[in-house]
Amino acid sequence: MDRSTDYARLVVPTGNQSEAIHRWFRFKEAYSAQLFSRLLKDAGWEPVTELSLYDPFAGSGTTLVSALVASVQLGVPARLVGIERNPVMQLIASAKVAGAMNGKPLAKEVEAALPTLLQTYEAKLLSGEILETPSVTLNNEKYFPKAHVRALLTMREAIRMTSSDTVRWVFETCLAASVEPAGRLRRDGRALRHTPERKPIHPRTTFEQLTGDCIADLKRWDDPLPGSSAEVNLGDARTLMAVKDTDKFDWIVFSPPYIDYTEVYKTEAWVLGCYEDVGGMRRQRLSTVRSHPSIRFPDIYSYHHEGSRKQIDKLVRPLLDVVPKDKYMAGRQQIVQGYVDDMFQVLKSCRSLVKHDGRLVFIVGNSVHGTADARFIIAADLLMAALAELTEWTVEEIRVARWTTRRGSKDRFLRESVVALRPTPVQSSPEEQPVVESGRSASNLAS
Repeated sequence: MDRSTDYARLVVPTGNQSEAIHRWFRFKEAYSAQLFSRLLKDAGWEPVTELSLYDPFAGSGTTLVSALVASVQLGVPARLVGIERNPVMQLIASAKVAGAMNGKPLAKEVEAALPTLLQTYEAKLLSGEILETPSVTLNNEKYFPKAHVRALLTMREAIRMTSSDTVRWVFETCLAASVEPAGRLRRDGRALRHTPERKPIHPRTTFEQLTGDCIADLKRWDDPLPGSSAEVNLGDARTLMAVKDTDKFDWIVFSPPYIDYTEVYKTEAWVLGCYEDVGGMRRQRLSTVRSHPSIRFPDIYSYHHEGSRKQIDKLVRPLLDVVPKDKYMAGRQQIVQGYVDDMFQVLKSCRSLVKHDGRLVFIVGNSVHGTADARFIIAADLLMAALAELTEWTVEEIRVARWTTRRGSKDRFLRESVVALRPTPVQSSPEEQPVVESGRSASNLAS
C-alpha cells in the first residue's frame, strides 16, 4: 500500500535537529521524532496501564525518547528497553534517554560539573601530557589538524574524571558530536568523505556550544510520569542475553542495520576510547549484523535456522540465483544468506518478547546491487515479511513510505517500507508457503 504521503518525511530524520534532546547528535540514519506517534495513530492503540516498548536496534535513541514523550501525552508510565551493538550509538542513546528521564535535575548536575570539567581540560593541555590514538584516520593531518586531535583526546580524559554516569554520558555525547566539525571528513551514506574545502572548528568551541544546548533542553523538558523506566543496553539483538525473556512489550519498533556503522562512526569511537587497538575495531565489525559488503564475514559463522531450513532455502534460492556470476558473487551470496539468518534470529527473539496483543513494526529499505550491466534488487521488505511468517508473526500491512532511485535504477521494488506485524496466535504448518503481499510469494523477492 502506498503511504508515502503519510510516511515519506517520517522515515528520515526530518526536524530532529530542532527537537530538544533529539538534536544532541546528528544521526543521519535516524527516523523522525514524530514517527512513533504516527504508528500509534495508525494502530488506534490505547494503553491500559503502561506503554512498554522494545527497540532491538536502538541507534541514537530516537524511538525510545519519542515513546517516553508519547507516554506522557497518553497519561501512562513508560517501560522502555533498547539494545544497541555499536558502542558509540549505545552511549549516545543512553545519554538521550537519561536526559529524557531526568530533565531539570540533570540540567543542574551538568551545569554544575561543566566549569570543573573545563578547568581539568585546560590543566591537562598545559601539562604537556602526551595522548595518542591508534586511529590512522585521526592521525592523518589531511583529515584532522593535530591540535584538534589533541584537544579531543584531552577532553575525553577530562570527562572520564566525572563521577556521575549520566552527567558523563551527556559530556561524552557532546564530545562525539564535536568530532566531525573538528576535521575535514563528513559522513556520506556508507562512507566518510574527504572535504578539503571545509574549515575545521576547534573541538572546545563546538563542545561548549553543544553542552549549552543540552542544558537548555533539559531545563525545559517535561518530567516523565511516576513509575516510568528506560534503559539502553550494549548487546546483540539476535539473542536475548541483553533483555529478560520474561519481559513482554506492547510495541517492538526497529530498523535493521544496512550499512557498516562501525566504519562510518569510527572516528567518534576512537575519540571516545571504545577500542584499544585496530583488532578491537575489527572484532566489533565482525560482531554486527551481516547486512553490508564492507567486510568479509568468516565462512565459519554458524546459521541458526536449522529448524526452518527447508522453508528458508526455498525463500532465499531466487535471490541467490540472480546474483551476477562475477568475482563478487561469493561475497554477495554470503551477505544474503547471513542477513536472512540474522533477521530470522531477530524476529524469532522479538516474538518471545511481545504481548499476545502487541505489535511489531520495522522500517526497511530495499537495495540495489551490482553494476549497470548486471544489477539485482533485494526486496528486503518482502524478504523480512516472509521471515516474519516463519517466526510466528502475521503480516498486517506493508506500507510504502517512500520511493527511491538508486544508481540510476527505477523499479517498483526500490522503496522504503513500514511493515506492521501482529503475533500469530497459532503457529502455521511448517510446510505452508509464506505469502507476504497480495498473494506474492518468495519468488518475488528478487527483481
